[in-house]
Amino acid sequence: MNPLTTLKPKSKVHTITHKNHFLAMKPQSSCCCYHQVDLHFIALFPHSNTIRGCYFQEGEKVRMEMSVETAYGRSIETLIDWLHTEVNMSKTRVFFRTYAPVHFRGGDWKTGGSCHLEKLPDLGSVLVSPDYRFKLFFDVLSKHSNESQVMNLHLLNVTSMSARRKDGHASLYYLGPGSGPASLHRQDCSHWCLPGVPDSWNELLYTLLLKQELVHAQDLTESSQAPSVTA
Repeated sequence: MNPLTTLKPKSKVHTITHKNHFLAMKPQSSCCCYHQVDLHFIALFPHSNTIRGCYFQEGEKVRMEMSVETAYGRSIETLIDWLHTEVNMSKTRVFFRTYAPVHFRGGDWKTGGSCHLEKLPDLGSVLVSPDYRFKLFFDVLSKHSNESQVMNLHLLNVTSMSARRKDGHASLYYLGPGSGPASLHRQDCSHWCLPGVPDSWNELLYTLLLKQELVHAQDLTESSQAPSVTA
């Protein structure tokens, strides 16, 4: 059972992910289900359209020239607009999960990058310098800082903790049982083994939800115990 659904018997959880050419697409049409859920968990995965061979679509038009940076910024703007029109922010909690870094060494996924000899996490001081994704995200949020949907958006930052887990990727073993290890020049150092690092993200999210529930319960208790004032 998904641990998120054990929080409340009738809680409804909705997960949104956008990958590659879906980044700048118009959101789905209005759906009453968005107004009924208790939690939205949103993650955007920007990849280079030149490496992946994917392009971005905005409305009905495919933007062949759009850069991944522009598409990522547009997607965040679209997300905020969608929250404003489709989500009841007084009822629903919305979490935005940051990106997970890759760990290719000596190249990328198609130029001989590797991670297959990584057996231990990096327990030293790993400094992850913010890249364009952090800057774009906070730049867009700052433009909407006075809007209620932005004020109620929770950020789940998994980037720094994931940067230490260079040992957690599928590396040569992403082809599945019976297929054998992949070529040394075609390793997967971006996706994660399961069980593995994504389970830690879920545990953090679950802990945050439990903490918020505890705070809410304490507020209710204090308000019920407050002396009533009569005129």
